[in-house]
Amino acid sequence: MFGLQPQDLLIILVVALLIFGPGKLPEIGKAVGKTIREFQTGIKEATQGFAEEAKTTEPKSTCPNCHKPTPVGAKFCTECGAAQ
Repeated sequence: MFGLQPQDLLIILVVALLIFGPGKLPEIGKAVGKTIREFQTGIKEATQGFAEEAKTTEPKSTCPNCHKPTPVGAKFCTECGAAQ
């Protein structure tokens, strides 16, 4: 995780314990976990949004054989495999 070895994480935990005290560590851990979850959710939503936008803006043509949409410039239909 982030290139840290177990002994590095242990040192960070001990320093955090000395600075914040045992009472504040659960609150800090909860806040860090919530922040990471929100960041991951934001990244997931952005990725889905970009994927949906790419799908809607991709130019399409119609296969003369099965009449399904195919990408412009495709040599074969993605549905039936007919030559375009």
